[in-house]
Amino acid sequence: MKNVNTNTILQIVALLFLVIIGYMSFSSGSKWEIIEQQLNITQQELKTSEETLKTTKAALENSREEFEKMRLQKDLLIHKRDSLIFDFKRKNAKDWEELQRIKDSIKFTNDKLAEDKALINSLFGIN
Repeated sequence: MKNVNTNTILQIVALLFLVIIGYMSFSSGSKWEIIEQQLNITQQELKTSEETLKTTKAALENSREEFEKMRLQKDLLIHKRDSLIFDFKRKNAKDWEELQRIKDSIKFTNDKLAEDKALINSLFGIN
């Protein structure tokens, strides 16, 4: 009799473990679904963030190029202004040495102006 009671008790304990394992399996399945849904949402948000980052990077690069073009145009205007000022001073120079210094300044400014024009033309694709 004692053997039967021990077997019955072991069967009940085994059945109880199966019930507990079955309950944990079914209850954890819904948790895995929630985790999977959250991972999918996070993955889509990550894709959206990557696209936004690429778009922002492209816009930043375009802005940098536009800024560089504007800086070169500003330099070109400054050199044109300096050329006009030197030309005016050359016409109003009183002595030969001052005229030579102004002439050298005009040559340097005109050279720089030609370089800047070539650089701007290359940026705008003008040959």
